[in-house]
Amino acid sequence: MTGYVAARAAEDVVPELPPRIPRFGNTYTRRAACALLRWLGWRVTGNLPDRPRLIVIAAPHTSNWDWVIAMVAMLALGIRISYLMKASVFVWPLSVLLRASGGIPIDRSSPAGLVDDVVARLRATERIVMVITPEGTRSRVESWKTGFLRIAERAEVPVVQVAWHYPGKLIHLGPVAELSGDHERDIARIRAWYRHFTGRNPQNQSP
Repeated sequence: MTGYVAARAAEDVVPELPPRIPRFGNTYTRRAACALLRWLGWRVTGNLPDRPRLIVIAAPHTSNWDWVIAMVAMLALGIRISYLMKASVFVWPLSVLLRASGGIPIDRSSPAGLVDDVVARLRATERIVMVITPEGTRSRVESWKTGFLRIAERAEVPVVQVAWHYPGKLIHLGPVAELSGDHERDIARIRAWYRHFTGRNPQNQSP
């Protein structure tokens, strides 16, 4: 009965995960997170592909609140994620929370080494959802980083487009990106899709 209640509590704010997506938490954490997500007025729409290894790109990233909302949504979904954050943020006691929620400290001064590290992690892990913010910062940028494209190609992992949309208070699990190998063309196509969504601070949003 408890599982049934949790499913009913979740059905109007988050979709069900496909079988091969890595899981996190339990019935009680999911119920609590669904209740909090509903209280905040947020919901998750769309679906993830049934693949054991995914790269998720999340945008538009314009506020620290993006992380907070995303963590509540991930707990409500019951999904285990890994995500990249600059190493300087990992100071105690915040580092304990970040690592427990899937955070991985990175050295931004070595982008080539970062790509190698993430590719190795993806290849070595049976089930993993790696979340990357392609803008690389909460500030407005004219170009997106292409590291996630190189990672996807080398690790042979699909890229899923996920968006925050603050006016509608939703996180949308979007399509699998169609990658051609032409990074400029692929980035342009992906960014065009994200123009339908608005971050918390639109003045910081990339064009």
